[in-house]
Amino acid sequence: MSSVSKNVRSRNEKFATVLGTKITEEIASDHNPYLVKQVRYHGYDQTELIDNCEVSDVVFLLFRGELPNENEREIFRRLCVALINPGMRHPATQASITAGVGKTIAVNVLPIALSIYGGDFDGAADVEEAMRSFRRLCRKTPQEIIAAIDRGEIENIKGFGTLYGDVDQYSYDLFKNILTVANNSKLLKWVDELNTLFNTKGQGISKTGLCAAVLAELGFQPRQGNGLMQLMAAPGLLAHGVEYANKPLTSMLFESDENYEINYDAGFDHSLQKDELDLEGVA
Repeated sequence: MSSVSKNVRSRNEKFATVLGTKITEEIASDHNPYLVKQVRYHGYDQTELIDNCEVSDVVFLLFRGELPNENEREIFRRLCVALINPGMRHPATQASITAGVGKTIAVNVLPIALSIYGGDFDGAADVEEAMRSFRRLCRKTPQEIIAAIDRGEIENIKGFGTLYGDVDQYSYDLFKNILTVANNSKLLKWVDELNTLFNTKGQGISKTGLCAAVLAELGFQPRQGNGLMQLMAAPGLLAHGVEYANKPLTSMLFESDENYEINYDAGFDHSLQKDELDLEGVA
């Protein structure tokens, strides 16, 4: 048998000798180069950030490369609080609860929940696409966008739709809350007008659309969007899972016995005795 390995050729690519980043600067310890004595994020000393900044400020800094101004700070803070807990109805929260009450190893509870929250049902999967759509389509008026959708020239835009068959009014309430401190935002006003027109079609803005619109307004890149929405939801998802980790399995929902019907005549001959069954190879 001939080997295909002889057909493998080196691409002769030169790889980096060290990992480089613009985000983090670590000043090595004098006695151990694997330890640090000082850390800076985009030039800001970490201890000074601890003294002077909110968590949301530092998240903004890590992704945008600079601290937010006062208006950006308030907009982003509100977005983080708005998305901090998907709520008990969300499948990701239920996954976290199931993992917790099932006594899953604690470090796995949050990853399990986030894997579900990364989906496209009321989750983070479509934030990137929604951000790209908003940035591309905002050059047209909301009326032109709806007309183009009606003509089939544009597919329905990610970030708008229904949830459980209806408009998610609470998502819009959260959006309006943020809009109150972003009156100078042309993009958010455009999204608000577009939402009004979508309402006439029985659709509305989703939390995905809310997140995408605010992140796009603040200058975040679309590729950052999905992960940021997951990051914002992580505290609530983890809190519910840990809460149920201290509860017994009986705290979960389960159908009562009267809702089950067991038919012994369906597909299995119970008249067979144990010695009549073919147990060959069974330990």
